[in-house]
Amino acid sequence: MQRIYGSPHIYPALKLTVYGAAGQIGGNKILLEDRSKVFLDFGVDFNTRSRYFSTFLQPRRFALVRDYVTTGVLPPLKGLYEKEGTPFAEAVVITHGHLDHYGHASLLRPDIPLYMGETTRLLIQARENTKQKSPENLFNKNEEHPVEVFRTGSKLVFEDAIIYPVHVDHSIPAAYGLVIETGEGVLAYTGDLRMHGPKSEMTHDFVEKCVKMNVETLVIEGTRVDETDVSTEDDVKKELTRVAAQVGDKLVSVVVAMMDFDRLNTVLSVAENLDRVVAISLHHANLLTTLKTGGARMNIPELRDEKLVAFLERRRTGTYSKTDYPSWQAELIEKIPTVGDEEIRRDQKKYLLVLSRAEDIIKLSDIEPEPGSLFILSTSEAHSEEQMLEEERIHNWVNLLDLRYEHIHSSGHAPQKDLIKIVEEINPRKIIPVHTLKPMLMKQLLNNSGLKTVVEEPVQGMGMDVF
Repeated sequence: MQRIYGSPHIYPALKLTVYGAAGQIGGNKILLEDRSKVFLDFGVDFNTRSRYFSTFLQPRRFALVRDYVTTGVLPPLKGLYEKEGTPFAEAVVITHGHLDHYGHASLLRPDIPLYMGETTRLLIQARENTKQKSPENLFNKNEEHPVEVFRTGSKLVFEDAIIYPVHVDHSIPAAYGLVIETGEGVLAYTGDLRMHGPKSEMTHDFVEKCVKMNVETLVIEGTRVDETDVSTEDDVKKELTRVAAQVGDKLVSVVVAMMDFDRLNTVLSVAENLDRVVAISLHHANLLTTLKTGGARMNIPELRDEKLVAFLERRRTGTYSKTDYPSWQAELIEKIPTVGDEEIRRDQKKYLLVLSRAEDIIKLSDIEPEPGSLFILSTSEAHSEEQMLEEERIHNWVNLLDLRYEHIHSSGHAPQKDLIKIVEEINPRKIIPVHTLKPMLMKQLLNNSGLKTVVEEPVQGMGMDVF
């Protein structure tokens, strides 16, 4: 599409409205609007949701959308959810498979198509295979939403824009930034990204695409705009190896987020160096199996007895009866090698146990780890009040079981210096910071760097000119 600078607009100027992630982290819902409308991400706004709902105060199933719209969890846009009339948007393009970027796309009317990466679709399906049917699931519900998939090199053609997805490095596979060509100019949206991860070259590819296409406006995430720590995945590997070697013959257990594929690979490498068998959670095993059978274009570890097995936890009767397990677990257990708590208890030095949630620490009570055994939290730290309360409970369990606690992590988000570097290299006329608690800190940092880039802070629900 040819760009003509300074030409008069036949139609109203291209608008961008942030319905989620303005002055907060997550819940990204960014509307690009000309004659037609395209959403960039449609994630769960966990911040607003937690103000009105909890474990025991849930939105009503028959009034799910209405309760979410009333409380501000969802934007009140006619034609976005109900099936009557003209669809509000032409499409929704999902950057990656974290819930705060895609989780409420499930509530959109089914004639608004969704676009996402090939592997993102598999990741979401793997997660939802472990859940009961729900209208808040994208695939595992009574009515499946139509999805188009893409890869780097794809070209998504819409009425007023052409979108080029380009892979970026993040703490989940198949994360993308979007370069968007319009009749008025070119903008880009980073999604979530980092430059310090094991696939940093992917983020460099995105930056190069932005430079090549002369991006004028950059919608950029700023989760860690106030942080300077640049711990890498290699740092995580070294520290995991160091602390695990110190416990000798005692049990080592690590909490790894289910979708953090890089961290799981790091743990596998550490275990190999320490001559330990990795016992992963059934949730992790389900993810690996789904990716393998789905033909994901990535190297996927294979479950086999001598290196990688699944931890078979006790459920219901506590007797390992097949009827104790939900269907997805019962089917999975038949296909993969497993190990139970008694085997791990007898030979604790042999295993490195991988849990998918910190709350699963309670399962260690069945193993009875030796005093001084190692419990490593390898996920992000607590931020909200609820998360801090949960963290306190985890520490209570650590003390109860007489474990040694370590927190070892590398973030999926770029720190301050890398965010500035990205802006410097792309050199846009304007940036719009999202997914951050400190949007205007970016302006101060850019001024200190001598850049003349305009920084425009988005206001939730208020449209702004893109260029």
